[in-house]
Amino acid sequence: MLRHSPGFRPFRGAGLFDRIGGQPTVDRLVDALYDGFENDELLRPLFPRDLADGRAMQKLFFAEWLGGPHRYSEQAYGSLLHRHESVPVTRAVAGRWLWHFRQALSATVAAEDDRWTILDQAHSLALALVNRSSPAAGERRQHVALHGVGGRVVKRATDLARRGDVAGVDAALAEEPDLLIPTYAGAIMQEAALAGRADVVGSLLRHGVGADTPFRLQVGVVGRAYERVVFATPLCVARLKRRPSVESLLLEAGAREDVFTSAFLGDHSSLVRTLEDEPDLARSPDPAVDVLDITPVDHAVAGGQVEALRVLLGHIAAPWDGGARALRGAAEHGSVPMVELLLDHGADATRIGVGRWVLHPELAPLLAGSGASIDSSGSWIGAACTGNQARKDDPDYVRALLRYGARADDRRTGEPGRTSGVEALNATALHYAAKAGFLRTIEVLLEHGADPRALDSRGHTPLDWLETAARSVPRAAVRELLASQGSTKIGFE
Repeated sequence: MLRHSPGFRPFRGAGLFDRIGGQPTVDRLVDALYDGFENDELLRPLFPRDLADGRAMQKLFFAEWLGGPHRYSEQAYGSLLHRHESVPVTRAVAGRWLWHFRQALSATVAAEDDRWTILDQAHSLALALVNRSSPAAGERRQHVALHGVGGRVVKRATDLARRGDVAGVDAALAEEPDLLIPTYAGAIMQEAALAGRADVVGSLLRHGVGADTPFRLQVGVVGRAYERVVFATPLCVARLKRRPSVESLLLEAGAREDVFTSAFLGDHSSLVRTLEDEPDLARSPDPAVDVLDITPVDHAVAGGQVEALRVLLGHIAAPWDGGARALRGAAEHGSVPMVELLLDHGADATRIGVGRWVLHPELAPLLAGSGASIDSSGSWIGAACTGNQARKDDPDYVRALLRYGARADDRRTGEPGRTSGVEALNATALHYAAKAGFLRTIEVLLEHGADPRALDSRGHTPLDWLETAARSVPRAAVRELLASQGSTKIGFE
């Protein structure tokens, strides 16, 4: 999948997903695979402490990979290559993963021909993720990453590029050659192009960085629906920021225009011309995010380009199995025209999920009328009732969420059997709001029937959670609100 032509999907349209038994078979396959990982001394250290999230997402991934619904592409963030960049994947690791995969296939897929067909593609996929020749040889490379400690190296280089410090960038590349790996080189090139630093762009080109090396756009540009999944070439960002000197330099170096750039920037004439020659490009997956189906439609929505979206949808047969992420993105933009275009083309509003669309006077009834609602999984609690990510007390948002399907007694839950993480606490919105000190949100929740005596999985009430709150939280006021509703349990037991 990673070493084939752009848009390659080995099992799409082959009927394999349904033939092997659909999602129930995939669920058993992933459970068997992860059961094997649990006690594998080579592989287990490469995974998080709690494998529940991994199991859940892999069930979506393998369903889509095997030709099923596009649920993984609707929810996942980041390409496979980027997600594995900081994991030391040697051939031995890939081989061990394949051994477990083969055992899981044998236990879940009945037909031998189907097993060999799947295993053949899985072999190619696993080997494409190998990024170390051996643990020893790859040891130094662990110092470079996009996040964590290794991210400091990339951050320093991108800061130098943004400031136009050519000598500094050259020195950083000499000191750490792994910065020329496309993932990191793309980040440095993008910063230089965004800032209009033609000298830095020229230096990077001389170092061998490709003129079309893409990197993901910041969430502040594309919106949360497209965090880490909309990639742009240097030419695209140079045009976005109107950097003519950088644009000229890139074109001289062979930079190519593509359908994704045209869609994101709303270059109507270029888009029409491209689709006249190759109409199927309207739904072509972006190779920069390998396994995810991020298409020109998504780029148009991320860029807020209504007319580009209209042109693209005109080349896609309706209804189509897609559009949930695009619908979320369009709602984040607050764009009624884009939402209407997507709904008219068959986008499934029931999969839009939690979002501030519930507050929009036009979008909320439009989406709700097409089936959108907030489910009872409690995912809304993390978006509205915690102090995480500098969130503030927002009673209007909570009230709107409750209006469109959320319930005051919902619990923030995850996969059954989780032993760690916030979802394992099985706590209510009131638990989180009490700890955050969101007085007005607490009032809204109590008005809608929230129980101040509700227990989480450890037997703790919202008042117990208050005892672990930050010092800035108005504890006395929270206690008074909760006590007024009949809560009597104070402090930990």
